[in-house]
Amino acid sequence: MSATSMNDYINNLDENGKKYVYEFVAYMKTKFPQITPKICFAMPMWWLGAKMYDGYVAISAAKKHYSIHFHDENYILKLKKVLPNCSFGKRCINIKYGDEQSIFIVKENIEDYFNSKLL
Repeated sequence: MSATSMNDYINNLDENGKKYVYEFVAYMKTKFPQITPKICFAMPMWWLGAKMYDGYVAISAAKKHYSIHFHDENYILKLKKVLPNCSFGKRCINIKYGDEQSIFIVKENIEDYFNSKLL
């Protein structure tokens, strides 16, 4: 069954997934309260405009890591240089559970990315 709400998504995760996705959702709610998240492609997403392709950040959880997805591939390329402990997919950064240093760097870049687009 696919999630239809943020709570559905989080409640269907294992304990690691719940913890890290919940923390990320809380972070986004604090930093960008004007952006209402939605479930799209079976994961929580924060759109910068009326359409997904105006820009977005999303999160998904897997067994050994969680992924932060960016619309802008240039941000992924930039982050590859400063996140040696992470692996990367197409438009996503895979962060191992417990890697607090990497998520701190990613969050700083999310703030830069959103603030540059929202101004």
